[in-house]
Amino acid sequence: MAPELELQVAAWDARGWPRPQIALVTGSALEVDLGDPLLPAVPLAAVVPFTIRAVEGHRLSFELYRTRADRVVLYFRGRLHCYQGFDPHQVAFPVRLAALLGAEVAILTNAAGSLERDLVPGMLAAIADHLGLGGASPLIGEPPRGWGERFPALNDAYDPRLRALARAVAGDQGVALHEGVYAWLLGPSYETPAEIRMLARAGATLVGMSTVPEVIALRQLGVACCALSLVTNLAAGLAPSLPSHQEVMVEGERAAARIGGLLRALLEHPELV
Repeated sequence: MAPELELQVAAWDARGWPRPQIALVTGSALEVDLGDPLLPAVPLAAVVPFTIRAVEGHRLSFELYRTRADRVVLYFRGRLHCYQGFDPHQVAFPVRLAALLGAEVAILTNAAGSLERDLVPGMLAAIADHLGLGGASPLIGEPPRGWGERFPALNDAYDPRLRALARAVAGDQGVALHEGVYAWLLGPSYETPAEIRMLARAGATLVGMSTVPEVIALRQLGVACCALSLVTNLAAGLAPSLPSHQEVMVEGERAAARIGGLLRALLEHPELV
């Protein structure tokens, strides 16, 4: 994907679009209003050199915004997933493009199931670490040397400074922000109760089908990451009802205003970048 990314960077500059300092990716039903865009919504297909298709709750478009601190935000409304048949390089293509355009910080959100009974639907959690169990990596192959370490360490995959900043901003907003370990599984089926028990024993508190490939690709490129999960359901075996995508969508819509306020304040914070 390296040549295709280089072509898209050149095409971006040829269009005269400003380069971003911050990338924002929002997941299922978690879109936010950031005000008047510098660049109105553009289909993601305009910068992705392969055929894409959306899942409900993922518009698959992007916009550019300028913060009061004069930073440009590249906002991706929705993402691609490996369970759709995309390989990890394709899933990471949008955020790699953001990084190669100059983004120094990425904020990502997702919908997640909870493995803890006291972490209930509607709560927000900052991801502190992950279990990458999706069976693939965006680093497979031979990435260009200029992208960073061939074998990057992921001790700080979720930047401690950004997590602390997110907690402080959430506190100012009156929003409780928990922390958790996110287990990435391929999907699209939800996990079995036995899988959830296994994940809990391994230290997971959240489970989902996204985000980890993007974070791995971003960290190789030196981008600091902050990932926030909205708990949309209790995982299999912890609730009397079965998990469903409709439940995810409903919880996302309910939390939209709260998440929007937090993200807007975080993007405007002078210490973000």
